[in-house]
Amino acid sequence: MEKYSPEEFEDILKEKSDQYMLYPSDRVWDNILDKLHPFRRVKYFSILLLFMAAASTAIILSNEESKHAIADSGRIAHAFVKNNHFESLIKNHNNGQIKLNIAGTKKQKQPAARVEKVISVDQRLAEHIELSTKKITLPVPEQISVGENSIQQSINNVLAEQEKKEAKKHNIANTLVSVIEKAKKIKKNSSWQFYITPTISYRSLSGQASKSVYQYSQYFLNTNAPFARDVKDAVNHSPGIGLEIGASMYYPITKKLSFKIGGQVNYNQYKIKAFSSAPEIATYGMNNFIGGNVPINAVSVYRNNTGYSNSTLRNEHYMISIPIGFDYRVLGNKKVNLSVASTIQPTYVFANYSYLISTNLRNYAKEPSLNRKLNINGAFEASLNIHSGGLKWSIAPQYRYQMMSNFKNKYPIRENLMDFGIKFGVTKSIN
Repeated sequence: MEKYSPEEFEDILKEKSDQYMLYPSDRVWDNILDKLHPFRRVKYFSILLLFMAAASTAIILSNEESKHAIADSGRIAHAFVKNNHFESLIKNHNNGQIKLNIAGTKKQKQPAARVEKVISVDQRLAEHIELSTKKITLPVPEQISVGENSIQQSINNVLAEQEKKEAKKHNIANTLVSVIEKAKKIKKNSSWQFYITPTISYRSLSGQASKSVYQYSQYFLNTNAPFARDVKDAVNHSPGIGLEIGASMYYPITKKLSFKIGGQVNYNQYKIKAFSSAPEIATYGMNNFIGGNVPINAVSVYRNNTGYSNSTLRNEHYMISIPIGFDYRVLGNKKVNLSVASTIQPTYVFANYSYLISTNLRNYAKEPSLNRKLNINGAFEASLNIHSGGLKWSIAPQYRYQMMSNFKNKYPIRENLMDFGIKFGVTKSIN
C-alpha cells in the first residue's frame, strides 16, 4: 500500500470528490431567486399593465376625435341630402331661376336667410366638390401676383421650346418619308447597265528638261545638250492594253434624257523603251526650287538613251471611279436608237506602278512620293442601243481622259492618262 503525505492525500481526495459533484438545474436556481426576491415578477407585470393602459387611452381618444369629424361631415352631407339642395340647385340653375346678388341674397320662393345659412355652413363641402372636379380657384397673394408675368413668361418659353422640338421631329419625319417615297419612285423607274470596255491605254506628256545643275557621282553636269529638251521628243513610249468594268444606274428625266451614276474599275498601262545600266543617281528637280522644294534623288538602273541592253518597262495604274453624267437619245425609237453620254468621274488611284523620268531626261526610276492618289476623269461615248427580250444591248466607242496630272504639281513634267475603248453593255429595268 502506497503511503501519501498529508498534502498528496488531500489532493487525491479533492480530485475524487470533484468527480462526483452534483450541479442544481435552472429550475432550482429560479426557485431560489423567487424566494430571495418575492416581488420581482410583480414589478415587471405592473409595468406591462401600465403600458397597455396608456396605449388603450390613446386609441380611445383618437377614435373619439375621428368620430366627431365624421359626424360633422355627415351632418353637412345629411343637411344637403335631406333638404334636396343638390337637386334643387342644379334644377333651378338649368331653368335660370336662381339669381344671387353680390351680397349673397337669392330671389326665389324660399327664404333668403335659409339659403345663406346653408351656403355658410356647407362652405367646406363646396370646397371639397371643387377640388374633386379639379376646378380650383385660390386667391393669389400679393407677393406671388407681383411675379405673375415672369412666371407666365417662363411657362410660355418652355411651351415654345417644346413646340419647336415637336416641329423639328415632325420635319425630320416628313423628310425621311419624302426621301423614302422618292427612292421608291426612282427604283420603280430606273434601270441598271452592266458593262465591260476593252481599251487602248496611253498617256499625254508635257514638260522640258530642267536647266538646273545636278551632281552625278563625282561630276557636275549640265542638262544633256545632245538630246531634245522637250520630254515628248526625248522618250520612247507606246500604248498598252487596258480594261474597264462597271455598272451604272439610269434614271429618266424626260423621254430622251436620263441621269446616270455608277461605279467602275479601270486598268491603264503603257510601255516604255529603256536601257539597263549600272546603278546611278536619278535626280528629280522640283518646281519652285528657290521656295524650298528640294530635289529628290533616287537610285536608277535604267537609262533613257544608252545602256548595255534593251529593256521594256510598264507604267501600270489601277483606279476606281464614280461616273456621274447624262445620257441623251439623239435619234431612233424604243427598239433601236442612238444616244450620246458624257460623265465626270471622281477617281482614286489605289495602285500606281510608274517609272518617272528624271528631270534631266537621262534616267528612269520609281518615286512613289510624286504619284497623285486622287484625280478626276472625263468620258464621252456614242452608243447604239437595241431592245430585245426585256433587255437593252449597247455598243459604244468611248474616250476617257485624266484631267489632272498623274504626278503631283511640284514635279515639273505632267502626265495625263487616256483610254480609247469599245464599250459593251446590257441594261435591265428594275420594275
